[in-house]
Amino acid sequence: MKNLTTALICLLGMLTFASCNSGTEEQQEDIDAIDTATVAGLDETLPAEKQELLVFAARNNMLQIELGEIAVERGVTENVRVFGQQLIDWYTSKQVELQELAAQYDVALPQELEQAQLQHIEEIRGIEESEFDDEYWDSVIAAQKDAIDEYEDSLNDVDEANASAFSLWARNTLKELHAQLIQAEAFELELENRGEAGISNSI
Repeated sequence: MKNLTTALICLLGMLTFASCNSGTEEQQEDIDAIDTATVAGLDETLPAEKQELLVFAARNNMLQIELGEIAVERGVTENVRVFGQQLIDWYTSKQVELQELAAQYDVALPQELEQAQLQHIEEIRGIEESEFDDEYWDSVIAAQKDAIDEYEDSLNDVDEANASAFSLWARNTLKELHAQLIQAEAFELELENRGEAGISNSI
């Protein structure tokens, strides 16, 4: 059972970040569509509520990069350290992509995290080593779920046939966030199963 769980987790990891780093055909189609939308001038302005998603995304990208760096530095298990590096790589790339999109719509992005986010980072840094991985997965999963809610709310009134640069970017990012959440939850479950196995063996 343990081997099956590990295999499933590895498969999820491969599926999740292959879409982020390997330039799949689907991603290339999204990029081509965004370029087409830009050239065609389908969007010259972006409603204020959609601009808010760009602002949120910028801060979420920065937050996830920080969490990734902490994971690489302090992670006890390999899963945490590997996932942390994947977050750094992916969100760094997403931030560049977001800056280009924001420039197209003339939207100013924040350059710093909010105070509550900075406080959260310090709390994560201060966690005891024995509890770090557990708390880290909770933090990452909560952040992923918050981000998914934000994207879904913003896309709620956007027709699926809409081929604007904004909608294509938001939908593509949302799919990747869902994939990351699945992987993080699988890693958290594996950690919980290890803990339960350890308790059983000690009885």
